[in-house]
Amino acid sequence: MSVITVVVVVGVVLALAAAASVMAAEYSVVDYGARAGGRADAAGAFLAAWAAACGDDGERPVMRVPAGTFLVGRAYFRGPCRSAGGVVLAIDGTVVAPPAVGNASWITFHYAHGLAIRGGTLDGNGHAFWACKAAAGRRCPPGTTTLDISQSNNVSVKRVTLVDSKNVHVSIFDCAGVTLQGVRIAAPADSPNTDGIHVALSRDVAVLSATVRTGDDCVSVGPGTSGVAIRNIRCGPGHGISIGSLGGRAGEGEVRNVTVESASLAGTQNGLRIKTWGKPFAGRVSGVRFANVAMRDVQNPIVVDQNYCPGNVNCPGQSSGVKISDVEYEGITGTSATTVAVRFDCSGSNPCTGIRLRNINLTYDGGGGKPARSFCKNAGGSASGVVIPPSCL
Repeated sequence: MSVITVVVVVGVVLALAAAASVMAAEYSVVDYGARAGGRADAAGAFLAAWAAACGDDGERPVMRVPAGTFLVGRAYFRGPCRSAGGVVLAIDGTVVAPPAVGNASWITFHYAHGLAIRGGTLDGNGHAFWACKAAAGRRCPPGTTTLDISQSNNVSVKRVTLVDSKNVHVSIFDCAGVTLQGVRIAAPADSPNTDGIHVALSRDVAVLSATVRTGDDCVSVGPGTSGVAIRNIRCGPGHGISIGSLGGRAGEGEVRNVTVESASLAGTQNGLRIKTWGKPFAGRVSGVRFANVAMRDVQNPIVVDQNYCPGNVNCPGQSSGVKISDVEYEGITGTSATTVAVRFDCSGSNPCTGIRLRNINLTYDGGGGKPARSFCKNAGGSASGVVIPPSCL
């Protein structure tokens, strides 16, 4: 063997050894006692696997859930973890909740900076809970959020399927730098309060290429949130894409810089909605852009409602203190299930300003292809390329 050959072989061996040394360590839940089959609660095994992965200071350790169905009671995964890159949760199978969890959230990640969740199904098992809520006079356990991510930065969730949550499917709270991509969410149209994705008190959140079919909002944006991008989302059934409700209490943070682009909504109660309570508490919504959105059989395609007061409790006769400004709608097309497709019902004490409509073509489903009507109160701005422009713009 020549010297050159020896050098090459040694180099290859050293390279392979170096590569092996930096391979991420993997912690499978079955190694900590979890058994597939969906009968025995594997929460303890999941938490033990997380503790091992979270305590590993190597490059992106992996906590793995292999193929199969695993029953897991409430699981609270807490960081921060030792790895600078964070922990990868790789799910090859299905994780299912018990009929009752007894807590406001089922799977919680707290201070889990750098968390990456990949693949798999999270089944909230909500049918028994919904039936309890529908039965008059019954005491029911708390509605449970399936995936609750809080106070965590630089998080990504990709190709995860979430079904039948008892309450909200995904909650993002007090986080920065969160991306949800290729997420699929499904629950029956009549399931109560099963929002797809709720974001609050967070910044720089992206929802990309998602499919959401639920009984409530597909995506909702709450107070104190900025820098939200929602792109290529399919929504319906459900209540549409909502900012709010806002202004329900004093001291709420503002919502700004929200973009919704290349979305399709079908059979939803609302399309693009901004909703504030009819109460005097101060707040602000600004820098919102809705663009290239296709509607089909949507009851309220474009709506700003600043007189939200369900049951007329604690707010009749009051006026919203939330200021809405700089909101743009461009390239909104399709069909409305009601005659009024564009509704701006703004606050008398804080009128909407800077509302811009461009290239809006919405027809009334029951009108033989005729343009739908618009309603406008206490709003100002401009409209161009709109078939039936609101009278006050």
